[in-house]
Amino acid sequence: MRRPAMTALRTVVAAVDFSAGSEAALARGADLARRAGAALHVVHADVLFQSSGDGAPPSGTSGGTLRLRLERAVRDAGVSGATIAVARDVKAVAAITRYAAEVDADLLVIGTHGRTGVARLLLGSVAEACVAAAPCPVLTVPRTPGATEPSPEAAVLVAVDFSDRSRAAIAAGGRLAALFGAELELVHVVRDTGPYPGLAPNILSLVDYDPAQGEAIRDRLERFADTLPDATPTALHVGLGEPSRVVTALAAERGAGALVLGTHGRTGLAHALIGSVAEAALRRSPCPVLTLRQPHRLGRVAPSLALVS
Repeated sequence: MRRPAMTALRTVVAAVDFSAGSEAALARGADLARRAGAALHVVHADVLFQSSGDGAPPSGTSGGTLRLRLERAVRDAGVSGATIAVARDVKAVAAITRYAAEVDADLLVIGTHGRTGVARLLLGSVAEACVAAAPCPVLTVPRTPGATEPSPEAAVLVAVDFSDRSRAAIAAGGRLAALFGAELELVHVVRDTGPYPGLAPNILSLVDYDPAQGEAIRDRLERFADTLPDATPTALHVGLGEPSRVVTALAAERGAGALVLGTHGRTGLAHALIGSVAEAALRRSPCPVLTLRQPHRLGRVAPSLALVS
């Protein structure tokens, strides 16, 4: 019988826009690349005809000047051995995702600014757009001024809905947990279908609300996890409420080091009508969020090198 194939990160891309929000993303990307023995690429999107509004130089700044500034930012962050690149396009998302495709990235790491309300509607979110368009999984790293950043070694929390997306998410969560020596925890959320679910407080433990249903779903979680030989969760959680609110509240309560979610990656009208739990969680999460859009997985499958009887 062949040994189960393992996955490996070979290429990590960290996107930098010279803002305070991208500092945490660069640090996390460099740490991940070091732990995984992967090549680190640091890219800045030179958006043609406009300034990013987040501290990036205005249009017309020469590529050479941008590269020198990027090299200085990487050096000041204490990162060495990285490949430095400036990608040009009319949109930051296009520049970043095209570069990730060109280098065959296994993971894109990008910071989030935490914009909400009118600011988010007017300015959009490069991070959220990258989640929908990137050719690989995306790790979004929030930066909340004054907040204590979670330890990378803290538990990795994976949201499960029993779909094939969940299988990929659990496998990725297990890989991420292994890199940091962290524990793996799973959570499934039963949607609150009451008349005003948005006005009612979320109940983190369905077991407390409906013990029979809670235990049944917990058993289903255990059986689901057993189908993935490389995943060994240390805790199972069953919640009730709006999924993005419940999983992010649980991540805060558990002090999670990362939250892992599968997403359809819908865009355009389909996204506007259906919405996205992943994107809502991205905006609310107190910790980095790893999103995997079908059929992405974290890392590449390495060939089996030996046979066992």
